[in-house]
Amino acid sequence: MANLIVALFAVMIILAAMTGYATSSVNSQDKITISVKAVRNKTGDISRTSVSSLGTSVISNSRLDFTVQNNGQSQLRQISKWDVIVWYEGASGSGLQIERLTYTALAAPSAGEWTLTGIYEDAGTSDPEVYQPGIVNPGEEFIIRVELAPAVAASSTNTSPWHA
Repeated sequence: MANLIVALFAVMIILAAMTGYATSSVNSQDKITISVKAVRNKTGDISRTSVSSLGTSVISNSRLDFTVQNNGQSQLRQISKWDVIVWYEGASGSGLQIERLTYTALAAPSAGEWTLTGIYEDAGTSDPEVYQPGIVNPGEEFIIRVELAPAVAASSTNTSPWHA
């Protein structure tokens, strides 16, 4: 009889362990499924994102304004998290410069920084955005101001600044 109670107790422990393992396995599978869905959504957003350059204005040898249009299907958000990378011919024979600029909320960026000066329905006429301020919706235009160091060489040209 004592052996029967021990065997019954052992079976109960094994069943409890198997139930715990099965529950843990199902929970892990749910988390993996949620992660896969999030990656698919992010990939879809990336594939629907596109921008194009509308022109560059030289404010000074080191300060430039880039006018850009969101011609994709996705909204552009979280401006402070954007990466702005420039490559240009530096003045005074400093050669090719490739630099990742840091975002600043100030209207006048310092050397090595960039800022968003505005979001517009039409940047050419400074017609401000109306729908969802602070978010660049499809079709809207925005101006990025950069401050470069060293300055841009006078012979430098802006041939293909945007790769989206």
